[in-house]
Amino acid sequence: MVDYIKHLNSPYFSIGSFIFFQQLSKVLSLDHHIRTLRIVYLTVQLAIFALNYLLILQIKKKNGKLILDNFKRVINNSQIKYTDQTMLKYVEPAAQSWDGSEQPERLITISVMDYDIAEVNKTIKQSAFGILFVAFIHFKMGYVQPLLVQSILGLKTFFTTKEARIHFWKSPTTGDLRRPFRIEAPFGLVNEKKQPRTDKGSIKKAEKAMKAE
Repeated sequence: MVDYIKHLNSPYFSIGSFIFFQQLSKVLSLDHHIRTLRIVYLTVQLAIFALNYLLILQIKKKNGKLILDNFKRVINNSQIKYTDQTMLKYVEPAAQSWDGSEQPERLITISVMDYDIAEVNKTIKQSAFGILFVAFIHFKMGYVQPLLVQSILGLKTFFTTKEARIHFWKSPTTGDLRRPFRIEAPFGLVNEKKQPRTDKGSIKKAEKAMKAE
């Protein structure tokens, strides 16, 4: 079976899309349609923000249903099945601060629901930064192509995020969708030491470090 998500998230797809839209912009003479492109771009970005908040509501709704189902199981003296109430425990790798110093590793304990919402909020922040960047290169530098490119690729990016795949497309939380999510980078150039760790040895070490503080 073809893994369409893998191909869509491939850096080669992004490079190919950039070249394609660059050539398309020359054919369409985008400079003559700036007002239309601005309206389309703004509409798409607002839609993406709305979809992200809809995703958060979907996560909370799913969690609320699970709580109700679990309450009914308690009443019926049946086995409780915890899904989004499951607590994730993992070690967050050391991060580098703005001054170049390295912050210590952190032991994270969080519910699946809160983890998913935090991931969606990261996507919202990235979208906001993207809007500021596009606005800068459009108004200050006069580039028009990003309005078209981000109007199309912005939607692609949202629908291929891990949270959208889990909660919109109902994909199983296995492989690259297993929480906590692995840090991704173009061509897989990420040091394994920078990945979140869930093994018992790392967690015990982090717990001991917390107690020693």
